[in-house]
Amino acid sequence: MKKSIYDLNMDYLILAHELINSGQEQEAMVCLGLTPEYVALLYKLPIQQLRELARSDVLRFAPRLSVDRKSMDLTSKHWDIDGSEQHARELRSIVSRQVNRS
Repeated sequence: MKKSIYDLNMDYLILAHELINSGQEQEAMVCLGLTPEYVALLYKLPIQQLRELARSDVLRFAPRLSVDRKSMDLTSKHWDIDGSEQHARELRSIVSRQVNRS
C-alpha cells in the first residue's frame, strides 16, 4: 500500500510542478485544487524535495470526487445500493433540481 500511495503522491506532485514551471499556474489551481500559497511553494521545490513529500502513508492531495451520472451510473445493476445510499441519491436529486431552478 505504501508504494501505491507514494506513486500517487509523486505523480500528483510532478504534474503540479510541471504545470507551475511551464507557466500554467491557473490550470494547476483549477485542475489540481492548489492554492496560490502551494503554487508558490511547489515552484521553488527541487525534485528531491518532491520525493520527500511523496514519502508518506497519506495522500498529499485531496481527491475531488463528485457524483456525475454521465460518468458513473449509480442506478446500474452493478452497484449495490442500500437504503442510506438510496436516500442520499434522492436528496442529491432534489438539491440538484432546486439549484437548477435558481
